[in-house]
Parts: sequence; C-alpha cells; structure tokens
Amino acid sequence: MANHGLIVGLDVGTNTIKVLAADVRDQQANIVAVGRSVAHGVKKGVVVDIDATATDIRQAVAQINEQTEQPITEVVASLPASNIQIQHVKGTVTVKDSQHISYEDVANTVQEAVKIQLPSDREVVELIPTEFVVDDFDGIQDPNDMVGMRLAMHGIAYTAPRNVMGNLRMAISKSGLQLRDFVLAPLAYSKTLLDDGQQEFGTILLDMGAGQTSATVVHEHQLKFLSSFPAGSDNISRDISTVLELGLHDADMLKLDSGFALSKLAQDENQLVIKKVSAEEPEQISETLLAQIIEARVMQILGKLGEKLDLVGAFQMPGGVIVTGGGAALRGMTEAIHDAYNVQTKLFAPDDIGLRHPGYAGAWALVHYAAQQTPIQLVVKQALYGLPLVVLGQPSMGAQLPREKRGEKKKQKVEQQRAPQVEPEKAESTEVTDEEQPKKKNRIKNFFAEFFD
Repeated sequence: MANHGLIVGLDVGTNTIKVLAADVRDQQANIVAVGRSVAHGVKKGVVVDIDATATDIRQAVAQINEQTEQPITEVVASLPASNIQIQHVKGTVTVKDSQHISYEDVANTVQEAVKIQLPSDREVVELIPTEFVVDDFDGIQDPNDMVGMRLAMHGIAYTAPRNVMGNLRMAISKSGLQLRDFVLAPLAYSKTLLDDGQQEFGTILLDMGAGQTSATVVHEHQLKFLSSFPAGSDNISRDISTVLELGLHDADMLKLDSGFALSKLAQDENQLVIKKVSAEEPEQISETLLAQIIEARVMQILGKLGEKLDLVGAFQMPGGVIVTGGGAALRGMTEAIHDAYNVQTKLFAPDDIGLRHPGYAGAWALVHYAAQQTPIQLVVKQALYGLPLVVLGQPSMGAQLPREKRGEKKKQKVEQQRAPQVEPEKAESTEVTDEEQPKKKNRIKNFFAEFFD
C-alpha cells in the first residue's frame, strides 16, 4: 500500500465508471492514463448488479492497459458519502519496547481503537488519527522512534454499510482486480480540492452526481458533517423527458446543449426545436421553459440539503461552497447555488489535459489523496485492513490482524457472497420519487405545483 509507483483510482458512479492511473513520486501524482465506461449496474452510487459492474470496470481498465506499459492488477476505490456515520474512537496499548515506539505499536493502537460497538451491518472504512499520546505528552502526529511506556491514539472512524461495501468489493474482484484501498470520497475531496485556509476556517463541498447530491462540511481540517439527497442530474433529465414528452436520451441531450440551472439566465426569444414522442411533427419551445423545468429540480435538491446545512451553521463559514461532479457542469449551476445559499460559490474541475470537467474531480481527488498519504496514515490504513505493515525505506514488519479477526473477515466474505444485492438507502419521507407524474391537464402548471414539495 506504499504510495509510490503506479496508483490507479476507481470511481464507480451512477452513470459512468472512471479510472485514472497516476505515476506517483515524492507524494506527487502525474496522471498518465484515463479510462471510462458507461455504468449499467449502479443506482444512486450503489452497486446493485455485481456482474454488470464488473464488466464495466474491465472495459474502463482495458483502456488504461492500452496506455500504460504494465498491466493493472489493483485499484484504490472511491466510496460515496451516502449513509456514512462518524464516530470518535481511542486506542491505548503498552509499548512492546519501552525505549522505542515503532509502527507496530501504532498498528496495535489502531486495532484497539476499532474494537467499538457497531451494528452488524456496518464496518469501519476510514480511520483518521487526530493525535497520538505518549505517556503524558499529547498532540503528537507521528510517534515513531519516540521513547515511552504507553501509546494512545485518538481518531475519527467513518463507518459505512457492510453490504454496500461488500458488493463493490465483489464487483472489483470479479473484474479480475485486487482492492488496494477504500477512500471515502468526501475525505479525498477535502484534502485535495481545499487549501489550508479553507480546511481550517470552514468550507462546504457539494458533489453533484447523476443519482445523488452530497454535501460535506469541512472545518478545522476535519469532516464535521455529511449529508446526501437521492437526486441528481439524472432526475433533471427525467423531468424534462416527462414534461416535454421526449425520450430520455433526447431529454438529456437537450439539457446539456441548451439547458440552464436558472431560468433568469435563459432568453425567452430563443426557440428550441423538439420532437415529442406523441407528435408527428417537430415543435418549438422557449429556452426559458426548459430552464424552468431544470430550475425546479435544482432548487429542490439545493433546498433539501440547504435545510440540513443551515442546522449546523455551515453558511456562516467563510469558505463558501466548492461544487463539483458531473451535474455541476450544467450552465448556471454556480449562480443557482449562490442564489440558493447566498455564499460565494466556485466550480472545481481538474487542470489536466483531457480531465477538464467537474465529472472527473472524484477520480482525480482519489489518486491525489492516495499519493499524498504520509507514512503514519499508510500504517493506520494497513492496520485497519489487517495488511502487513510496509513503510517506505523500511522492511516489511509483517504485522497482521489477530487470527480471530482474519477469521471474521473470511466469514464476512462468505456472507457477502451469499447476501442478496442491496438497494440504495431509502429516501426520507419528504423526497419526491421519480414515479410521481404530473397530471396531463395543465401539465406545466401542475408540474411545478405538485411535482416538488
């Protein structure tokens, strides 16, 4: 798991699977290959068809293999923010050699820290140490080589649904790859998209995907709040399809070619030609009408997330909003967010050639986060997953999970293979589902009055 050489990031999204390969030297990532494929087995960011997802992953990785000299065997996979829970943990151990604290002692504190009471359907996916304490000295970031009798670690554990992770693991395995690491997407965003001041004083990260939109509050260099709403750019396309009686593909193309997230940015005199499914001849609609349909859904998404963000005082933070994800590419989206939240809003897209689109931000952040991990972060993650400890410049220490832990992992794998495919988490009762249809009578009026709450 050492962060050098070729690192491959896998971002499994609702509509698209993206794979980036980066050559990593001295914690710097240089993108050398890009692969992508259409996702057929993912719903709202969750794998619901393992075999279809495995096939799509193979297709994307095959494009990487054509561009690199070495075949890809392992990937770092992004984990979406949906249904993530945060918990503070602590682990304390007696140092094996009282004259010398080693990374093996650090690994032991990790194994103690994750002995927490969790529901049977959840597991720890990320563990971020906030400080180490050697005897009575606190605030230590890396205790390796220090002298002490007792070592404690305070950290933040992020837990995710076990079956959601299991389905993604199985899809990666069936694609012929090894899972090198899970990285929580909001964590990767926070450490790579935000500068030191934004992380310290507070910023909102808004990830606008195809099937869901996620909001993350970063403050004092930590993820303080995570929330998601199960609607995204796909829902906008479906709304256009429903109201204008267009095929879904045509609706999506109309959105991308002529859509605005705010109706005030559109021009009523601009006429768009559409071909309804029920009509024999093409007809015209105004650019403003299309923008009104889009704006209704955009404001619903921003409103639902805004209610939760307001409860934690997120809009008082000076960092404003950094928006990314494929849905953020819609014209007028940053203006819509600014109007909804009344805070400064900036769009992020990678600068790399061929990646200058906010939809690639997830995969980009993933490989850069993996490249920037410090030795102590790598040791913590290796211990969390029960892998042999490997630190650059040092021989393998061979520390692994205790026998009973490894047995539990084997048992979990068998259970995952037998488990039925998981559906995405249910939306809160205030969500409007895609099955709701506006009435044919006064279609446009009823659409805005009834389709959204």
